[in-house]
Amino acid sequence: MSELTETEKEKAKKYYPLPALAEKARIQNMDAYFEKWKYSVENFEEFWAEEAKMIDWFTPYQKVWQPPQGEQDEFVGKWFVGGKLNVTYNCLDRWIEKGYGDETALIWMGEDDSVKKFTYKSLTDEVNKAANALKSLGVKKGDRVCLWLPMIENLAIVMLACARIGAIHSIVFGGFSAESVKDRIDDSECTILVVADEVRRAGKNRPMKDNLKGIIDTCDSIEHVAVIKLTGGDVYEYEKDVDFLALMEEQSTTCESEPMDAEDPLFILYTSGTTGKPKGVVHTTAGYLVFGVSTNYYVWDYSCLLDLKGDTPANRDVWYCTADIGWITGHTQIIYSPMALGAVTIMYEGVPTWPHGGRFWEICEKFGVTHFYTAPTAIRALMKLGDENVTKWNLEKLKMIGTVGEVCNWPEWKWYWDVVGKGSSGEKPIGRPIVDSYWQTETGSYMMVNLGAVTPMKPGSCTFPYLGINPVLLDEAGSKVETPNTQAYFAYDKPWPGLMRTVWGDHERFVNTYLAQFPGHYFTGDYAQIDDEGYYFILGRSDDVIKVSGHRLGSAEVEAAINSHPKVAESAVIPYPHPVKGSTIFAYITLMNDEDASDEMKKVIQKHVRSVAGPAVYPEIIMFATAVPKTRSGKIMRRILKAVAEQKDIGNTMTLANPEVVEGLITRRQMMGEIQF
Repeated sequence: MSELTETEKEKAKKYYPLPALAEKARIQNMDAYFEKWKYSVENFEEFWAEEAKMIDWFTPYQKVWQPPQGEQDEFVGKWFVGGKLNVTYNCLDRWIEKGYGDETALIWMGEDDSVKKFTYKSLTDEVNKAANALKSLGVKKGDRVCLWLPMIENLAIVMLACARIGAIHSIVFGGFSAESVKDRIDDSECTILVVADEVRRAGKNRPMKDNLKGIIDTCDSIEHVAVIKLTGGDVYEYEKDVDFLALMEEQSTTCESEPMDAEDPLFILYTSGTTGKPKGVVHTTAGYLVFGVSTNYYVWDYSCLLDLKGDTPANRDVWYCTADIGWITGHTQIIYSPMALGAVTIMYEGVPTWPHGGRFWEICEKFGVTHFYTAPTAIRALMKLGDENVTKWNLEKLKMIGTVGEVCNWPEWKWYWDVVGKGSSGEKPIGRPIVDSYWQTETGSYMMVNLGAVTPMKPGSCTFPYLGINPVLLDEAGSKVETPNTQAYFAYDKPWPGLMRTVWGDHERFVNTYLAQFPGHYFTGDYAQIDDEGYYFILGRSDDVIKVSGHRLGSAEVEAAINSHPKVAESAVIPYPHPVKGSTIFAYITLMNDEDASDEMKKVIQKHVRSVAGPAVYPEIIMFATAVPKTRSGKIMRRILKAVAEQKDIGNTMTLANPEVVEGLITRRQMMGEIQF
């Protein structure tokens, strides 16, 4: 076996959080974590009963968990049976009642540098006016309300207003198409659409409501179009239009919270749908809130009104998640979990690279951010802009940084650690911890994650399961795979309160997608493996596997090898038909700025991959690309990449965050002509 390179030795190290973080941590060492985790999975009802004490209940629940009652509910069961509560009450009112009404709840910053700081009292007033405005439009408990808005403060206000009155919100990412909005409205029969007149993006006002022209008229369930006049631009008007901000100003600031049953739906959130029709993931009131609050409480250890950890209310830690609220990360990590804990949470309207490449770090300095959470996609984009965009800002208050949405590969992990985390090198590298979280829209919050204050990190690993979560690796027959470093299907064998309950209007699809393949388990759809020390590594979607000459290769594994070349910014691989091997590897590669996309560069990358990963991972076909199509949450749309490579119909591109890249890929593929082997 050849000697490990210095880079390989460095990647194999453990990295450690700053020791001072453990001093005030809620779980102070790994022995305590393993002990608590063992208790939580062996006594999961007792564990979740304890976690549910973080929530204020109108009516106490009678039973923590009711086991499944039939074939169509063969895993999930029901949680906190008989309990009554309200999510918005838990996010706002209870802190006012405890005397914290004048403390900061939410900081919103606009693209134009405008800032609005909401206290619990001022935010509650706005939420109540919005709730009363919705009621005046006929919205009642159980009705569905579609929100298609940019990252403006009104998005947070209206979603909390929906939860206040028991309406089910369906938030659509602001960058989606009008057709995507229509699909979601029609599927869940929304009665109200809340939309902005225009969206501010990178210094320009861009159409939003006008994109609905000729489309919204075909949505039979819509009774009113509630318009947020953000820019005051001249936009097309419908007879169903309502000036929502004006309507809000006519309303009272008093609105009682609707008591909700624990299992009542809180929201529907449609997955991006890499194949077929998007799925309307349904999350319920109590289980989702308890799970989200619990995860944030222990993983990030930020001070909050639930536990000030020696801070004063005005000197709490400051939490900044950069996600869009149109995704589950924004739902859970900007609004519901931090606010129910009584944390200071930040919401930013714009993009990370405008008006300059240090926008995220400017926000961190401006508001004294202590806990920062973003996606590897953003890290890669910022990494390419240069270290000076980070180092010019004062980040001394940062305690923890994190990643979400996809595997954080070695180049971006190391840059994040060195430049943002200020991590040290040496035999035992120490610095600001990188919280590497693995979860899904369907799971509600973190499933696999390191406790920021105490867990030693391994680059690319989401480390260990969260409390109450019991992951298992399975072979195709559903038997457990316990051999280290063996790729297997990734599933969970115990339910948890934050798990989705169904696909809206199609429970059979829910069962078939997540529960049927491995009865008695929730199947993530991913491959994973564990190493000799029990650390988990996610290897990519099980339907992304590339089988070359009988070797099963996870896409994440191949991409990590390609991305380890210093001139590669990003890659995405798919299988391509091969007359001898069955399939070979087709790689889309984005180079660092100013690198030459030449045939010689292809050979250099291929040679590099052979040397670091072996001939089985050799990318036989390489096509250079400026970017690859992704969902906003950072998932690569391999269905489209396969179609481009094989020169087939690419199908629906509505759910892409960057649909403009597809035409360029098609043109490049046409220029390649027929591929010869």
